[in-house]
Amino acid sequence: MRYRIDTERVDLFDVNIIITMKVSLDKAIDFDAAKVAFTKACSFHEVLNSRVVIEDSGEAYYVDNDDPHNSINMTDLDLEELINENERKRFRIEEGEFIRVFVSKDVVIFMMHHLGGDGKSLIYFIETFMKCLAGQECESAPFRSIGLYDLPAESKLPFFYKLLADSWNKKWKKERKVFGFDDMDNAYSGFWKDRKTEIELKRYSKEELGNMIRTAKSSGVSLTACFITDMIKDLNSTQDVGLAVDGRTDGNRSMGNQATGISVKYRYDNRKSFEDNAKAVFKAMRRKLDDSRSRYLILRFMGLLDPTLKDSLNMVYAGCFRGRTACKVAALLGYGDNVKDISITNLTKVDIPLEYGEFHIKEIAFVPPVVSYAKNVIGIVTAGDVMTVARHIYCS
Repeated sequence: MRYRIDTERVDLFDVNIIITMKVSLDKAIDFDAAKVAFTKACSFHEVLNSRVVIEDSGEAYYVDNDDPHNSINMTDLDLEELINENERKRFRIEEGEFIRVFVSKDVVIFMMHHLGGDGKSLIYFIETFMKCLAGQECESAPFRSIGLYDLPAESKLPFFYKLLADSWNKKWKKERKVFGFDDMDNAYSGFWKDRKTEIELKRYSKEELGNMIRTAKSSGVSLTACFITDMIKDLNSTQDVGLAVDGRTDGNRSMGNQATGISVKYRYDNRKSFEDNAKAVFKAMRRKLDDSRSRYLILRFMGLLDPTLKDSLNMVYAGCFRGRTACKVAALLGYGDNVKDISITNLTKVDIPLEYGEFHIKEIAFVPPVVSYAKNVIGIVTAGDVMTVARHIYCS
């Protein structure tokens, strides 16, 4: 394999890029059996048998790897402790480390670098793992990502964006730097020296979830719109809310970063009811989601930038690069103080079975990374009749 790292390039040098999922089972699992299942599950996903190379030109690729460094271990740490321990330990993607799994009795915690895939990708890996654990048949899944040529033709950007990208690329050319994995190590060690994150988890029962769904339906809005409205209702300023969106156009179940995103700016209007505010938020969301240009704008525009310029944005954010053009572009694109107020990923109801032989998945918690362009990250997922909401932020 040899796949150019294209629309997912902004994840390459991000210093906080681990997607985490906690899977709670109805019974404890044997670690030796889990280890065998994990090794087998990894063999079915092409991306987990690759590694990342950065060439002298600055281009980066996934290439074949005969010695993957994905791992599974036992742990007695809770979810937040495990995240705190692993967020500062860089994934060695150049050696083929994309996923780490930790087992503790009836809990399995999955941690994946975003270049291994998006939230749905990790859900599909969990399905493969559980099938292997139960001795069920699995199919090989080729790597999939969203290349610029895969995007819908109607999502083509207005000419202004190309002029802007060309201008930035021209300025960057004078100070262009190709960053390597040593630079990534320096970024991690400096960034995490005095930082750590914290999470807040909230579980919604079948009854609570049912009430929320009925409220949303009666208002004619989505559950995500209700969440956004509830989060901003006590804030006295316009909030910039980012929403991660599944970019799969063919419904494939492969691993690979196939996410895109939109943003919505809204200020809660105290003169209106909560329901009317939720309708306004939902309308703003739908306007972006139903328009291909808006839905794929971030992928299209970032795809126009020199790959090394995209790397530099994360290096500026990490505090270990101060190039003039990089700093200016980072500030304009929200890598710094002007990050998204809220960033939400709602995986909705997982489209995988919950029963695997003698094992039953009781619930799943999803903790997205606090990426460089967000500060208040929310992960939502529903498994069966249980929904969990995770808030992930830097400790104050």
